[in-house]
Amino acid sequence: MKYRSLIMLMAVGMLLSPGAWAQEGTWLPVEPMPTARESVAACTVDEKIYAIGGFPGRSARGIKTNERYDLATNSWTQMTSMPTGRRMPVTGVVDGKCYVIGGRIDDGGTPLDNVEAYDPKTDSWTTHAPMPTARFAHAAAVVDGIIYVIGGTDGGRVFRLVEAYNPATGSWTTRAPMSTDRALHGATVANGKIYVMGGAFDMFTTYASMEIYDPVSNSWSAGPDMPLGKFSLSAATLDNRIYAIGGTYSLGSLDHVVAFDPGSRTWAEVAPMNTRRVRFASAVAGDQIYAIGGSAVFGGQNHVGMQLVERYNPASTSDNFGINAGMSDAWFNPLTNGQGFLISVFPQIGQMFVAWFTYDIERPADDIEAVIGEPGHRWLTAQGPYEGDTAELTIYQSVGGVFDAVTPAPVTDPAGEGTMTIEFADCDTALLSYELTSLGLTGEIPIQRIVKDNVQLCETLISP
Repeated sequence: MKYRSLIMLMAVGMLLSPGAWAQEGTWLPVEPMPTARESVAACTVDEKIYAIGGFPGRSARGIKTNERYDLATNSWTQMTSMPTGRRMPVTGVVDGKCYVIGGRIDDGGTPLDNVEAYDPKTDSWTTHAPMPTARFAHAAAVVDGIIYVIGGTDGGRVFRLVEAYNPATGSWTTRAPMSTDRALHGATVANGKIYVMGGAFDMFTTYASMEIYDPVSNSWSAGPDMPLGKFSLSAATLDNRIYAIGGTYSLGSLDHVVAFDPGSRTWAEVAPMNTRRVRFASAVAGDQIYAIGGSAVFGGQNHVGMQLVERYNPASTSDNFGINAGMSDAWFNPLTNGQGFLISVFPQIGQMFVAWFTYDIERPADDIEAVIGEPGHRWLTAQGPYEGDTAELTIYQSVGGVFDAVTPAPVTDPAGEGTMTIEFADCDTALLSYELTSLGLTGEIPIQRIVKDNVQLCETLISP
């Protein structure tokens, strides 16, 4: 059985290193799903994401879980469960309802033809006409209110067939098949056409190829190959660009992401995910792409579902990007553990304050003692105006004084010890440049937030 031989696929070659790809765009973690799972499906209705079905990993049965993610609050809510527990279903949204189609119960289970629709307005499910061909590892896309279900497998055969469901009439029709039998591929829509990419046929065949379906002419044409052949990926469209996200070409997983421009018909490698994953879902909401759940490995008994969710912003900056109160937080450089920055933004007066916890430039002798803490630790402060994405600050150091005492008072030179510039790339990353003129020290420090709680606030304040 070709698909089952795919499950037993042995790794060939090394996985790509995380640093191999261009850094266009930014991936940031958001609140994890309450339920860890892989082979999950997802859909977006009214800018809320629904993660449906899947399974926790290893040989467990498919689950009925339905959880909703709210972008505004960065939080998850348990919703009414799906009637049929299943793994590897696909979804399509028509008229504000999320249709969940096909899948399977467990590793040895027969493929499903079930179609169940979730209505977020009533938090309820309805059953619809079954799919003519039961299958899993398939893909789906929606054009003009019709859900196209593409390829997949029944556990023995790998399909190229396409079946279309019209929720308005409750009927299925067979459409022109792909030129290639595919399972575990990606599919998405741009400019009224369906783009299918990647996938696999058996243990020897992983696809880099793309096929493009025109529903008007009911015909397929070839598109340019992806830079890397892979399966168990997810596809999404954002700003008329097609993204092929994650996946594998072996038993491991990839953080690899490429974007396709239908106009120029070219692929470009963009920022990788923070987490390598397969068997995951993607969804578009709030002009960003979300990667949801999945597993770190594809086959065998070691794959375990993830709770992890992250989102992709295609541009590091935008025309209206600027420093705001959402950047007030604790920041650090992961490469210099133990040093950090507390940043406070005061929008009413256009000022920024920074407390910089650092060390002396030379380690004090072992026999030197400090009244509190260790010798060699010190902190600086910086203050000044900001404009756009950049703050220009003066660095100060206070000396003298005694802990928790009014006298003697500490002294701060109003001329300062030097200057600091912080240029923010986005709501989570920045480059800090410093010049300590009194010591003749200059340098650059890439910084990021320690936790991501205020990222949502920052992005909300940026939005027009």
